[in-house]
Amino acid sequence: MSSSRLGSSKRRPLLLRWGDRGSSTPELVVILPLLLLLITLSMQFALWALASHALSDSVARGGAALRAHGGTSTAARTVVMRELQGLANGLVLRPTVSVQSLPDGVDSLSTSCALPSLLPGVRFTVSAQSAGPDQQFRASG
Repeated sequence: MSSSRLGSSKRRPLLLRWGDRGSSTPELVVILPLLLLLITLSMQFALWALASHALSDSVARGGAALRAHGGTSTAARTVVMRELQGLANGLVLRPTVSVQSLPDGVDSLSTSCALPSLLPGVRFTVSAQSAGPDQQFRASG
């Protein structure tokens, strides 16, 4: 009888040691997709932040060209597109530039564009606007 107790006591730690085999697999199945989603979301946020910064810089330079003495809407559009090409080549998709002349000599330039999406079915857009008084020589008086 003592030999059977001895044999069972030797088996029990062996069974406990091998009984947890594969228990980390469900944790890995849950945690790994969440980790990949978190990485994808942070990369999408980085793309949005870079495009937003590039677009606002381009619009500021285009707005300055528009409001400069003798500036035209065509020159402003050209400046915006050239700046976007240099700062965010391939990062912004289908940029649109609109120019408006508002009352009291104020010019407004607004631009919007789409971003490449890392998440299927989700679309991101970025827009920026620049407005200010038209710089003209006026008679004092």
